[in-house]
Amino acid sequence: MMKKLTYLVARVAFLSVVLAAPAWGIAAELPASANRLQAVDVTALPGGRLNVQLQLSQPLTTAPLSFTLSNPPRIVFDLPNTMNATGKNVLPVSQGVLKSVQVAQASDRSRVVLNLSKPVQHQLQVQDQVLLVALAQEGADVPVAAAATAAKRFAEPEAAAAHKIQKIDFVRGKNGEGRILVDLSDSRVGVNVRNAGKTVVVDFADTELPEEFQRRLNVVNFNTPVLYVDALRHHHQAQIVIEPQGDWEQSAYQTDRRLVVDIRPLVKDPNKLIQGSKQGYAGEKLSLNFQRVDVRDVLKVIADFTGKNIVVSDSVSGTVTIGLKDVPWDQALDVIMKSKGLDMRVNGSVISIAPAEEFAAKEKAQLTAEAERETLETLRTEVFSLKYQKAMDFRNMLLGGGTSTAGGATSGTSMGGSTGSAAGRMNRILSPRGSVTFDARTNTIFVQDTPKKLEEIQAIINKVDVPVKQVMIESRMVIASNTFSKALGARFGISQTGTPGSNSNLSIGGTLGNKATAFTAPTTAGGTGTFTLGNQGGTIQSATLNNYTISSNGQPDLMSNLPVTNAYGGIALSLLKLSANLLLNLELSALEADSRGKVISSPRVTTANQQKARIAQGVEIPYQSATSSGATAVSFKKAELSLEVTPQITPDQRIIMDLDVRKDSRGETLPGGVAINTQNVQTQVLVGNGETVVLGGIYEQVSRKGTDKVPFFGDLPVVGYAFKRNTKQEDKTELLIFITPKVMDETIALN
Repeated sequence: MMKKLTYLVARVAFLSVVLAAPAWGIAAELPASANRLQAVDVTALPGGRLNVQLQLSQPLTTAPLSFTLSNPPRIVFDLPNTMNATGKNVLPVSQGVLKSVQVAQASDRSRVVLNLSKPVQHQLQVQDQVLLVALAQEGADVPVAAAATAAKRFAEPEAAAAHKIQKIDFVRGKNGEGRILVDLSDSRVGVNVRNAGKTVVVDFADTELPEEFQRRLNVVNFNTPVLYVDALRHHHQAQIVIEPQGDWEQSAYQTDRRLVVDIRPLVKDPNKLIQGSKQGYAGEKLSLNFQRVDVRDVLKVIADFTGKNIVVSDSVSGTVTIGLKDVPWDQALDVIMKSKGLDMRVNGSVISIAPAEEFAAKEKAQLTAEAERETLETLRTEVFSLKYQKAMDFRNMLLGGGTSTAGGATSGTSMGGSTGSAAGRMNRILSPRGSVTFDARTNTIFVQDTPKKLEEIQAIINKVDVPVKQVMIESRMVIASNTFSKALGARFGISQTGTPGSNSNLSIGGTLGNKATAFTAPTTAGGTGTFTLGNQGGTIQSATLNNYTISSNGQPDLMSNLPVTNAYGGIALSLLKLSANLLLNLELSALEADSRGKVISSPRVTTANQQKARIAQGVEIPYQSATSSGATAVSFKKAELSLEVTPQITPDQRIIMDLDVRKDSRGETLPGGVAINTQNVQTQVLVGNGETVVLGGIYEQVSRKGTDKVPFFGDLPVVGYAFKRNTKQEDKTELLIFITPKVMDETIALN
């Protein structure tokens, strides 16, 4: 009798289970002038109708933005610039179709969620400082047209013009979800998101859909759960029908004038009670308060609350005392099992609960039976044709070894048993009785093993025998230079005139010091000789030299010979006649250059994932070198622009690159060979797909100043400039290297 009374108390306690929803956001500080939600009251009316009254500190000017959800059934609306002053986040109701009211503050607004047991019609009305939400009678499902009409009444003033959809777009999220983006003409459009069979339907109340958007979007190539998105007119409203595939879950939210619907892939975890992308416990919240109740009865209470099929082992026994308030039901179940040393296994909609030791013993016995059955099972032979993998490499993988790099083999056989090292036997995919043979010419492998192992090998081939992703790496090397040089020099001397009978000679134009070539000296005093002046383009024959002073190399003898190399301009003067055949000559030469340049090198290369690639362009410079025997040999040095890279694509579509970028150029020639000017960067970087990274810059600045002069004379004021040469040079060079990797995948297009 006492046990029966205890179980009755437990059932009564279960009837007082309180549902709650997770918090929506984090409260933010609002100004003192912000509106405040002070209280939430629920009033039951005849006919099963309910009125939800929200008491505010300030009157509302218009009805708030609202939308409905059908799975689970909820009515959601936001109160802008409003603070939650009720002191609670969840208010239990359990009257009619209304289960609870959730209030959460986030940023500059508060969101109110009415959790329902089933979809019903509703209407919002503003009465000064009270927002009234009227719910229809229990059991009245919401037809689409009625929901659209209700949405129009609460979503906008009656005198407002019709709304309009301005844009419909589809993008793929970074986690593989399909995201439908709908831009609206204003933020007061009534929106209803619901599930209709295997599709998701979004209704827009009293909203115009332009003809250009009334079409089907084929988004199969985006590799998301969404196959098609249809936009169409339905009665007097716009409608978007989303057709997903596989296992998925949905969420929808609206920010200002944009509605976002996410369809996420759902990866099922067989040992997870609540499937979905949420982390931790995600079940509906409940409260439990039991004193020394049989643990099997508590598990039955949870089964009744969740509607799950729970099978409890006969070895589960004992009592439990537990007090939980507003916790997810899957967390409550986990707490109970841990307190009693229990474990669970999930198979579809059935949850099996037993002591952990019992599960371990059953699984161990099952593995032992499978191993014994495998030793007696008949072997089968199957042929697998590989498309992208090499047969030898895949054979080594089946045997538990690494990738083979040996060449020349066209076929090979590996048997089971004790073949291979101990590590290879532990890592092998084949069973101990299995064997594998390959033919390199047809890229085919022949496997003999149990049917179960053959199925596993086929699954592995489906995973690994796929095209390797390729990466295109584009490198831009920008070399910017700024060069400035300035020089001033002079040549000064006294020379004899070479033309007989002349009493004076004046030349302007830089003729001083033109080198005489093909010079023949006179053999006797007053005799004749010949020489050629380079700038005259001819030969003066039978000239009386009259002791014209020319050095042995044909260059006039000068007192000061400090000209500018490769001068752009000059002036030569015969300043003073000392005698009938002697002249005082002066030549000034100058050079000033200012140049700016930019050289852009853009090598690019495409390679497979985790495969090294190298591209180079340049010249091989010959030079002479002495061999060990003393002979002279011609050797070569490379001066090239090269890019060497090994990319690795990460699961989140980013690229890790080992880079070696080199920019060589020819330097000065030395007695031992040719110098090579090298600019090189070696590094490892992580870059997003299509993004550009700057590896680094090399900045060089060279400043040179110099003076060459004749001692003493070069130091004289003013006159000293005729006896010296001044040079000034400034060179600035900067090298920047930009790298842009792109994963080469099939073209993604929106039809």
